[in-house]
Amino acid sequence: MKKLIASITFILIGMSIIAQTNPNHITVNGVHKYSIEPEYKAKMTVSMANVYYDQQTTSLSEIKSSYLDKLAKVGINSDRLKEDDLYYAMMGYDKEGTIVEFSTGSVEEMKKFLLVKSMGVTKTDAVLEAKLTEAEMAEYAKKAYDQAKRKAEGIAVKIGRKIGKAISINDSNSNKINESLYYGSNFQEKDYYIAVSFELL
Repeated sequence: MKKLIASITFILIGMSIIAQTNPNHITVNGVHKYSIEPEYKAKMTVSMANVYYDQQTTSLSEIKSSYLDKLAKVGINSDRLKEDDLYYAMMGYDKEGTIVEFSTGSVEEMKKFLLVKSMGVTKTDAVLEAKLTEAEMAEYAKKAYDQAKRKAEGIAVKIGRKIGKAISINDSNSNKINESLYYGSNFQEKDYYIAVSFELL
């Protein structure tokens, strides 16, 4: 009985070694670079909490008025801004203030907005948003798949094998894009990634 168990164990170990040295599938990543036309959004905190001297000499209305004047000088009028008092209240400041939000489809215009400095005003966040249609996602996934297949074929040739059919595809991309704006990022291009497993013949 012990000899039988030992023989089965030996066979299983041998099969495991063969499977490791002679794999039956290959998994690769594919990527497709695509263009977007995002909406840029930035929030500014306009608050008495950001004024570091005797607050008796100024008021929130004066801070806002000064800030809006500076924005108007770079071509951004107040009617393009949104205020969010609830957002400000949820931030927990102990002094009065508000949140001012600006949206634009122009990265240059967003730069102008972010470069305006004013007393009592600090940046809360700046993001880009975009949305992909189902048709766009299908197209980008197919192109990423084609790139993955070329990569798998190249690897297979190097090890003296061929690839067969795809046995699994993993696409975890979201149709909604929401990213922070940061220096050096490419705002108009994104990568669509998928992982594909192919049979190895």
